[in-house]
Amino acid sequence: MSTARKHSFIAVTGNQEHIRWLKGVFKDTGEVVVADLPSLERVRQILDLTGAQLVFVALTPQTLRQDTALIEGLVAVKPLLSVIAMADQIDNEMLLLAMRAGARDFVTAGSRHNEVINLVQRMQNRAPAPNTAPASVGQILTLVSARPGSDAPMLALHLALAMQGDRKERNTLLLDLGNPVGDTLMYLGLNSPYSFIDAVRSLRRLDSMLIDSAFAKHESGLSLLSLPEEQGAMSEITSADIYVLLGMLRRYFSRIVINLGGVPQSDFLYLLLNNSDNALVVVEQTVPSCKQNMQFVRKMIEHNIAMKNVGLVIDRYLPQFPPNAESLSHGFGLELLATLPPSGMARLNMMNSGESLFQCAPRAPYTLAVRKLAKRIMDGEASGEQDSGTSKSLLETIGSWFGGKKGLM
Repeated sequence: MSTARKHSFIAVTGNQEHIRWLKGVFKDTGEVVVADLPSLERVRQILDLTGAQLVFVALTPQTLRQDTALIEGLVAVKPLLSVIAMADQIDNEMLLLAMRAGARDFVTAGSRHNEVINLVQRMQNRAPAPNTAPASVGQILTLVSARPGSDAPMLALHLALAMQGDRKERNTLLLDLGNPVGDTLMYLGLNSPYSFIDAVRSLRRLDSMLIDSAFAKHESGLSLLSLPEEQGAMSEITSADIYVLLGMLRRYFSRIVINLGGVPQSDFLYLLLNNSDNALVVVEQTVPSCKQNMQFVRKMIEHNIAMKNVGLVIDRYLPQFPPNAESLSHGFGLELLATLPPSGMARLNMMNSGESLFQCAPRAPYTLAVRKLAKRIMDGEASGEQDSGTSKSLLETIGSWFGGKKGLM
């Protein structure tokens, strides 16, 4: 599993046509982060946390004074930054004012994709290297499953606990954003009034003191942050909020594990996946799990998720029943990272005891398998990138695994 991440490009515009066009331009080469507020402070914050070196600033006749002032401010605080002004059509006065403000170039929204990419590449080749080393950032591991249930939250929790290890100081964060809501907190008998939404609302004052006092904390030292039961405020959260929050959390935690099990397909889901260093798809050997997760993997490919960073975990695995692990790995086109045994009694005891499996069932086969998987991820032992392209439909293989049952397609 690779940890390569895409380049980020910042777009300062409220025009949805501009945004769709830019995302189309960079769909294979980078990620477009939309600044939800056209203020110098907000754009600078996003720049600092994404490491982006290029900003597109939209110009309109009605807001031209504010737009050029923003360009001037950005160039003043980020001398190495490349700013490209954009507008719906070429206007000599706009072009002159943008260049005087410090823009490096000017593009017309809707221009041919290859022209914009060539322009960006020329700018990147000419840009001087930053003279400061980038700040160390934590690694993000995301767990996904197309079906709600206990498998993804249980695995996410125990991977996070294993990564936290014996350290009592702040090291690993578990972001439980899956469905059902807040299972990991309930498993450990924790109650936290401070939620993921509260963290987004606290971006301006999010620091180590707030993290240590407000985030839920397990006795192991593991920090946890979950969605609240009432999620109406999620509609107020923007893509920029997510980028900024993840960027800030990376500065305070060496590792972040995100549970997205059971989360419906959405921009929110793919945004988090695109900002993860690695991801695990958690499946079972059943027809519903295989079918729905294969459809989900297909959507991940369509949304340009870096599939070389995605691995497969088969939960509740019974080697005596088909399909076997190798067939599943081949059918999904993903590297097999682990098979996890059922260990039903140990899991039930854990969910009802308020203790982790490392406490209540340290020798259970599932517990040992999770420790092994966590070590493999941390040591970077996973190797052998898989080709995400398949010569036939992913779903075509399911029928043969389960005896050619009808109705799978």
